[in-house]
Amino acid sequence: MKKLILMLSVLVTVIALTACGSKQELVGMDKIEALRAAAESYDSGCYVIRNNADGEIEQTFTFMYDTDDTQIYYCEGFDTNGYYAEYSNGRELFRERNGVGTAVPSSDENYVAYTRKKPHPYSTGQLFFYINSYVASAEETTDGEGNTLYIYKYDTESMNKKMNTELTDFATSYAFDSEGNFVYFRQANSGKDGNYSYEITVEGVNSITSIENPIKTDG
Repeated sequence: MKKLILMLSVLVTVIALTACGSKQELVGMDKIEALRAAAESYDSGCYVIRNNADGEIEQTFTFMYDTDDTQIYYCEGFDTNGYYAEYSNGRELFRERNGVGTAVPSSDENYVAYTRKKPHPYSTGQLFFYINSYVASAEETTDGEGNTLYIYKYDTESMNKKMNTELTDFATSYAFDSEGNFVYFRQANSGKDGNYSYEITVEGVNSITSIENPIKTDG
C-alpha cells in the first residue's frame, strides 16, 4: 500500500509536468486525451483501484455532485496503517481508521470540501496517468480479451529528475473494447522500492444518484 500512496501523490505533480516539452504524436493519444477530458466532466462515478499482483481491491472512490455542484464522495481502502474510509457531503466530513469513526469539524485544519470547479483529485482524469512529453515509446496491440491496448513506456531518467524519484521502469496501458469504450487503465513501475502494478476501472458513470454515509461515530 505504500506504493499506492506514492502513486496517488504523484498526481499532484502531473499538472506541472504536463507543460514540459513539445507535444509528440503518439499512437492512441487521441483516445487517451478524450478519455481524460471526459472524466473531468463526469457527474458521478466509482473508481476502483486493484493490485494486479494479487487481484485485491486497494481503494474505491465513489462520487457525485449535488444540485449546488458540491461534491459528495465516499472513499475506502487500505494503506500502511490499515483500513481507512472518508465521507464528505460538502458540509460534513467523516473519517474512519481501523473501525474508529470521527467527525471532522470545519474548524479543523484537516477539514476539506470539494466542488465541481475544485474536485477531489481522485475523481478526475488525472488518475489515468499521461504526460505526453515524457513518453519514450508507444505501441498499439491487443490484450487477451481482444481489447485494443495502447502501451506507453516513459523516460524514467527525466521523470526522476522532476519528481525526485528512483524509478527504473514506468509504463501505462489503456484498453478500449471493439466499440471504442474504455475498459481499464493499468500502470506498472519498478525502482528502489520494488515493483508495483495496479489497475483502474470505472463503474456507475453518470448513474449514481445518492451516496450514504456508512461511517459511525461515538457522538
